[in-house]
Amino acid sequence: MSKICKALALLPLVLSAGAYSQTTTLYAQNFNSPATTSCTAWGGSGSDSSLSSDYNGPGQIGTATFTQVGTADRVCWNTALNTDPEGIATPYSGGFARNGATVESWAIAFDPQGKPFINGQLDLAHVTPGNLNGIAVPTNYPGTANSVQMGLRFFRIPSGSSFSLTAGAATAVGAPANPANLVISGASQTPLPESGLVAVTKDASYSRYAADWSTHQFSVDTSSFGPGDRLAVVGTVIENLTYIVFDNLVITSDDIPANPPSISKIFGATQVNPGQSTTLTVDVTGNSISPVSGLTITDNLPTPIVVGSGGVISNTCAGTLVAAGGSNQIQLTNGVLPATGCQLQVEVQWPVTAVAQCSGAPVTNIIVDGTDFTVGSTATAGTNAQATLACPAPATPPQVSVSCTPSILVDAPGQVSSCVVTLNVSQAADLTVNLQPPASSTRYTSTCQNSIVISSGSTSANCTISATANSVAGDGDVTATLSILDSASYTIGVKTASVEIRNDDEAVTPSAPTSVPTLGLQSLLALSLLIGLAGFVGFFRNRKQ
Repeated sequence: MSKICKALALLPLVLSAGAYSQTTTLYAQNFNSPATTSCTAWGGSGSDSSLSSDYNGPGQIGTATFTQVGTADRVCWNTALNTDPEGIATPYSGGFARNGATVESWAIAFDPQGKPFINGQLDLAHVTPGNLNGIAVPTNYPGTANSVQMGLRFFRIPSGSSFSLTAGAATAVGAPANPANLVISGASQTPLPESGLVAVTKDASYSRYAADWSTHQFSVDTSSFGPGDRLAVVGTVIENLTYIVFDNLVITSDDIPANPPSISKIFGATQVNPGQSTTLTVDVTGNSISPVSGLTITDNLPTPIVVGSGGVISNTCAGTLVAAGGSNQIQLTNGVLPATGCQLQVEVQWPVTAVAQCSGAPVTNIIVDGTDFTVGSTATAGTNAQATLACPAPATPPQVSVSCTPSILVDAPGQVSSCVVTLNVSQAADLTVNLQPPASSTRYTSTCQNSIVISSGSTSANCTISATANSVAGDGDVTATLSILDSASYTIGVKTASVEIRNDDEAVTPSAPTSVPTLGLQSLLALSLLIGLAGFVGFFRNRKQ
């Protein structure tokens, strides 16, 4: 069976694709009317590192041998087994088939010349499933589908290496075939993540020479390739009883630079209180070309931050993400970085036990590019991810003091002392001050209770101590004491105030009685004569008038 049969020429830059990018034609098998000389050199600028291979299934005849003459690529084939699908360039065409256990593949490897292979396209012009060389009759083609699938896989060929193709693992007849393996030094290689399937269109009549003219676009990031490394493109027929022939094969590349993957991170809040959680978001940018496997991220959280009880919130980076509550490490392994990037979100917390570390100064969380962050062998941006989180320093509590004026009362009516609990600065909310009120006593009453509230915006609150009026002499003096109790809400300036209630009722002691002087008998008779004489004289004076 004939295989790829056109010269594969590495051509210079042929087309500008805009002010910021250019399209390079890397390989072109695009000859509708070539010369018919077998095994000729088709000209063009060849590459000493270009390789090609055509895999023949067991029992197949015919081969295509790719060699170089000077600097020109060329292909030799068995002319008896090749037919141009257009019928105008016999025998210059290529084909490969799936017929039962026989699965054929082809491969081309080329040097991307230091360019990232971005927005490339494989133009399989004039591709058709056909009934060629007796593989099958048209009625045996499966169903009425208007397309068949072709495996398209990509491999990195290290500089100086050669490769060959081997059949993929066998499948049952009638089941889709496995794509071919690319082998270097006896070892099957791992295909690049951009590998997949493309649909090759049939025409309605399953014509032997129907044209497809579809352009199958693909992108492969080769920015990490070293000098001389090559990109191999391997095609395999997947569906049974299918023969795909093609006339033109054009591979191009846009030289838009690949974006190196980069990492960044941010906390959902710039600061949290002890025991409070926030969301840590880690963003990874892709290369804008294709997914890349081998993504690893290790985030060693700075002391005292730990993973919160909620653990992992979301993960769009695939792989295994470990973030156990209470741990200080977040780790992603075996991740896959999509072309558009991915994101991790984890709940983190400033533990309530770390209140002593709340100073207002932030702690810095760093993911080191190249150490904590890698994407397989892909070169990354080299910029560390960094974010900070702070726990605010505890607010300075206000200072509370107490005083009572006057500090001395007597046990008389109207004797009242006003006690004032004061703040050194007003507060935005009401502040409750815990008190030890005066002990119960019959000598005074008090409105000071177990607590007192200083209203928001105010700096004081009042209560009173009143003396109990009485007239009991000798009941002594007593002291009423009001104290402020400790609290985390405030500090204490003057803790205690006292009011003395004094007794003002003094007892009056009566003095001894004074003796009345007395006259003797003779003195008493003389006094009586004098009083009588005075009365007689007064009587006669009144008569003369």
